[in-house]
Parts: sequence; C-alpha cells; structure tokens
Amino acid sequence: MNSFNLIYPDRSDIRFETMIFPDGQPHIKLDVKSVQYISRKEPLQIICRINNPNDLMMVLFIKSTLDYMEFEHIELCVSYLMAARMDRVMLDGEPFSLKVVAGILNQGNFKKIKIFDPHSEVATALIDRSYAVTNHLFVKDALEDYFQHNKPAEYCLVSPDAGALKKIHKLAHFLQIENVVECMKERDLKTGALTSFKTITADLSGQTCFIIDDICDGGGTFAGTAKMLKEKGAQKVVLIVSHGIFSKGNTIAFIDEIYSTDSFNSMAGIKTFPVDRYIQ
Repeated sequence: MNSFNLIYPDRSDIRFETMIFPDGQPHIKLDVKSVQYISRKEPLQIICRINNPNDLMMVLFIKSTLDYMEFEHIELCVSYLMAARMDRVMLDGEPFSLKVVAGILNQGNFKKIKIFDPHSEVATALIDRSYAVTNHLFVKDALEDYFQHNKPAEYCLVSPDAGALKKIHKLAHFLQIENVVECMKERDLKTGALTSFKTITADLSGQTCFIIDDICDGGGTFAGTAKMLKEKGAQKVVLIVSHGIFSKGNTIAFIDEIYSTDSFNSMAGIKTFPVDRYIQ
C-alpha cells in the first residue's frame, strides 16, 4: 500500500514540503510529480503523529489535497493521539477534549483510522471507522531485546493501575505469560498528586518486573510503582511504554531500563522502536 508518511518523510511514496506561516498556520505542498503515477483507486495511508493542534490541522489539509486529486480510499494511521487521556470530563469547568478532537477527525471522512495503543476504548467509540492497534507486537519486541542481553531467573508483567489491567491481561494471554502483578495507586484529580502505591503480591524477591503501560509523561506513576516493587524484593524494574513523552527527562527513579516507540518522539538514552512497524 502506498503511503503519505509524515513521521518518516524519506519513506513516503508521496514527496512533500511543510512549513509554518508567520501567523502560525501549518502548510504543506505536495510534489505533484511523485503523485503522478500513484493509482487514485488503490488505498493510500497517511501515517502521522497527532501531538498538537497543528498536527491535527495538517492531517486534514493533506486529506483535502488528496480529495482534490481524486484519491478514492484514504486511510489514517495515527501513532499518537492528542487528548486521548482526556476521555471524559475530569472536573467541573474542564472540556471533554477527546470528544472535540474526535469531532474534528470525523470531518475528514477517512475510510479507516488506525490508532496505536489508544489510552482507552473511548477513542475508537468516538472516532468514526477507527480501530485500535494493540501494543502486543511492540512489547514482544521489547521483551525479546531485553532477553537477548539479560537472563532473568524469574520475571512478571506489572499493571501499574486499574486502568491498565484489562489490557495487560490480554497482553499476557498473547505472550503466554502467566505471572501478572496488579498494582494500585491513588491520584488527587485537583492537584495530580500520586499516593498509596500498593499491590496484593507479597513477595517479588529476585524477580525482574516489566511495567507495561500506554503513556509515560513525567513518570511519577512508574517511579512510585517501581519503588514499591523494589521494596517487595524486585531485583530489576523495566518500563515498557508505547508512547514516551518523558516531559521530565529520560531517567525515572527506581526504573532500571526503559523501552518505548517513537510514536510521540525519539529520545536519546531510551531504547526506541520505529512505530511504523506496528501501525501500517
């Protein structure tokens, strides 16, 4: 399938140039020659990150341009979806941000939208003809890479909170791993403060614990969880996250190693896998 690849322009079948006008408006110019011999009837994928409002507008500008060129079947592959975490109204006076973003994407009238490891099922419920791409292959790749260099006697998958529990049990079934540790935490929605990291597992002596989740922003959840796991005897704690924002840097207290994709960006010092392997 041909692609319009915004994440890796050198891999794009359609060549293009982007710019930002002085007023902040994003703009794109397609190389018409590179489009000339591409079938208008065959499916075409737009591969993108939607990290911010400009990314969102750029996707719709591209869709509009391709519509004018009479492409009949345009799909969207989203590596990271802005506002996916705001999947409900958290507090009075705040927006339902994901619903707003979904409404804008729906205006594009894409034939299909694939979203890599969205935060919750709300995203695919709100976005027309959208489908979640699981993190299963990514986690499998990360584990295989880790095991190439390390030989832990015992290991487990760790769900950092109740929100990740359903997905991690599906992942464990896919990987045929039976040892799953369920953790809990408390968050003050007004301040964002995290407290009371717990697990019902009493003893993790000598184990390598793989914390699996969709997003790492500042890393507070994972630092608190890892500290608690090590207090219960864990030998090492490895973090595997689909979307690495790492707003406070590439080191997290009590975490020994980090794996991510470049769905949001790439960061030096973190083992990163190219996201297009998982969303195309």
